Amino acid sequence: MLLAGLSTGHTIGMVIVALTFIGFALISSFVIPRRQPDFPGKSGIGVFAIVCIVLFVAQLTSVIVFGVDK
Repeated sequence: MLLAGLSTGHTIGMVIVALTFIGFALISSFVIPRRQPDFPGKSGIGVFAIVCIVLFVAQLTSVIVFGVDK
């Protein structure tokens, strides 16, 4: 319901960030583990955690920035 009240630009911005986050989640849970069964492994857990946090903050920021009622 939030998207219905936003301008087209704001809606597109939120959708792009959401699709990026969803795409990362799907790829990291279904695609990469098939090729690397120990994903993310001991050496990759830090990078994986940082990417997760960055995408989470990006999603929160997009809601704050694009969800503003003007």
